Parts: sequence; structure tokens; C-alpha cells
Amino acid sequence: MDRRSTIGISALTALGLALFPSGGVGQQKSMKEQLVGAWSLVSFELVRPDGSKQSTFGANPNGIAFFDAGGHYSITVVRLDRAKYAINSFTEGTAEENKATAQGTMTYFGTYTVSEADRTIAIHIDGSSFPNWNGADQKRIVAITGDQLKLTAPVAFGTAEVVWKRAQ
Repeated sequence: MDRRSTIGISALTALGLALFPSGGVGQQKSMKEQLVGAWSLVSFELVRPDGSKQSTFGANPNGIAFFDAGGHYSITVVRLDRAKYAINSFTEGTAEENKATAQGTMTYFGTYTVSEADRTIAIHIDGSSFPNWNGADQKRIVAITGDQLKLTAPVAFGTAEVVWKRAQ
């Protein structure tokens, strides 16, 4: 191979890599691209104005969040330390069992849009285990670092801080 051929092949290779979207000089993904996928719950804390924290869903909550590329999401969080119902039927719980379920479960789904400029997502809630949220619009501050997602939202008595890790 002569010098001219080597230079020509090198130039074509460099041009090809520069034009290839996932080449060595790839662009960082948008926040929406980073958000899309499945996320496992790490922690769910309510932070009061005085800085104190409350773990509404217990010390070891469990949950999953899904965000798809079409702008749909589903989020579920549960307390794992709830007692089982005496009767193996979710429609026949006692008042106490039903109360524990209602206070130990939060699930909602709907659509979302991303604002890259202010690092937030606006969610529309189509349905929720908390009926007051049905049809509501809310906003979450988003921070994504590697495979960790943190969603922060103002609540009546402080701030909800929910941390997720990308599901495997």
C-alpha cells in the first residue's frame, strides 16, 4: 500500500467516524433519552421545612417507574412491611387492612413532557391510587447522574425526594 492510499483511507475513516452518530465523538443524550426505561426504587423521603425526614413507605420501600419514548409513564411504590390480609382476597380486607394498604401504596400513570431548559418533567396523571390526583398535572425536578434518577417535588408539608436506579 502506498503513501497516497494510506492517507486516503485514513481521511475516509476519520470522516466516517465524525459522521457516525455513535462514533467516538458522540453527543450526550438528552434528558428525555436518559429518562426512558425502567427504574427501581432506592428511597422515598418526605423532607419537612425544618430538614427532618420521614420515610412514608418504611425503611425498605419497593417500587418501579417506567418512562417510554412516547411520553407515557407508570410509577408504583409500596411498603413491604405491611401485614398480609387474614383472608386471601383483596376485596374482603378489614377496615384496618384496607387502611394499611391505602397508606402503604402509591401508584399512578399517565403522560409526561420534558423541559430540558429547567430540568423538569411535567406529568399528567390519568389514574392514581390516590383519587385526588386523577386528572391532575404536576411537575418534578429531575436529576440524572449515571444510572441514578432523582425526582423532587414540592408537597403541602415540604418536599418529596424519590431516588431510583436504572433497572437491570
